[in-house]
Order: sequence, then structure tokens, then C-alpha cells
Amino acid sequence: MSLLLAAARLLLLYIVGGVNLSADRGLATRFGDPGDLLTGAHLSCTHQRIQPGQLVCAHRTLPCGSVVMLRNPRTNKFAVCEVLDRGPFGAILPSGEWGVKIRPSEPGTWRGVIDLAPAVAQALDHNGREKVQLFYQRVAKHLRFGRELHRAGVIDPR
Repeated sequence: MSLLLAAARLLLLYIVGGVNLSADRGLATRFGDPGDLLTGAHLSCTHQRIQPGQLVCAHRTLPCGSVVMLRNPRTNKFAVCEVLDRGPFGAILPSGEWGVKIRPSEPGTWRGVIDLAPAVAQALDHNGREKVQLFYQRVAKHLRFGRELHRAGVIDPR
């Protein structure tokens, strides 16, 4: 419920001009399905396992806890999720083979811009590997570090 409230707040602030939304588009893939090598692995932002029905995603650069609104252009369906993991890191290497790319300076081209948990992909009627549009609030770099520590429970909010 708090995720939906965060999305509603973001939309309201955007409508009244209180915040600028950034937009992106690109290939989205799924993670966390049965048989997936990452199933059972912990989410890097919370260090907990992904739960069935959890509306989460993995993004390489957005801060942990960022709320992302997604649109599937094929189905015109929308979904909201929270960035709680890093990725996707799958890449096509210059040789044409599949590999892993962690940093932008490494060789290869990333295959996707976001990884979706099964519940998010289902809400979008996503086929597992197709383009989506992303809408999110860009957080200033000097605010990211503290926000991630707060979300991870390292900084006590009191």
C-alpha cells in the first residue's frame, strides 16, 4: 500500500509542478521466476529474499527505494514498483556471446535497462523480454548516499 501512496504522491507533485519526472525506455527482462538462477538470492538493497507478489525491480543506477512507474507500450498497461536490487547486468559482448557487464567502461552492450519481478511483469502483461517506458524522479547525487543508508536501516531515523 505504501508503494501505491508513493506513486500517487509522485504523480500529484508532478501535476502541480512540484517535481520533474524523468522518462526512459528500453528492454525489460524478468528475474525471480522458478528456475531462474537468481531465484532465492537476496535483493541487494534489503538483503532479504524476494517475496511472491512483491512489486520490485532491479535498476543499475536509480537509488534503492526509488519508485518507478512502468508502461508496456504493447498492452498500454501501467505498473508501479520499487527499486530494491541492482541490475540487469547481462550483456552482449563484442564477440557476440552473452556475458556480464558491471561497469559502463567494460566491453559489451547491456541487454536491458530494468529487471522486473514476476508480479510486476504480470501486472504489465509483459512477455519477459520486451520494451517498456519508465517514469521516475531523479534524485540529486548528493542525496543518494544517505537515502540508501536510511532505506537499508543503517541510519536510524530518530
